[in-house]
Amino acid sequence: LKQAPGTPVTSFCSGDGTATPCPCGNTGAAGNGCANSVNAAGANLAGTGNASIAVDTFLLQGSGMPNSSALYFQGTAMQGGGGGAVFGDGLRCAGGSVARLGTKQNAAGASQYPAAGDPSVSVRGQCAAGDFRTYQVWYRNAASFCVAATFNLSNGVSVTWVP
Repeated sequence: LKQAPGTPVTSFCSGDGTATPCPCGNTGAAGNGCANSVNAAGANLAGTGNASIAVDTFLLQGSGMPNSSALYFQGTAMQGGGGGAVFGDGLRCAGGSVARLGTKQNAAGASQYPAAGDPSVSVRGQCAAGDFRTYQVWYRNAASFCVAATFNLSNGVSVTWVP
């Protein structure tokens, strides 16, 4: 569970065996996604800052991924009741109506959204006060690892936007 001052951010849909089982037994560490080709602990998504429409400092930080492209996206619901659904080498956690926030290039296995010059999460995700949203990172994992797919995902995080 990751907490941001003033805005509760909840981690869910972990690939550590507490949610839907990872597709080929590639269990990750507590709070992370399923294991990937470069990190047996799996990728982690953390939400920090203030998820406030008036003063949006909300930041999504992904780590533990290969140095590849990473798509940060938003959903309106938790996939599989919060347990996720098998997707590629991992679990899809963010579901419902999905919006792409932005694609980033991982360096040293990490990236974030927003970065300099990007719209804030609330603007890009068209959020309003009271909206419950889920977030996840979908990243390229080109090495032959688990299933034939060449991608994996982080854990999910959820937040309810405040005014």
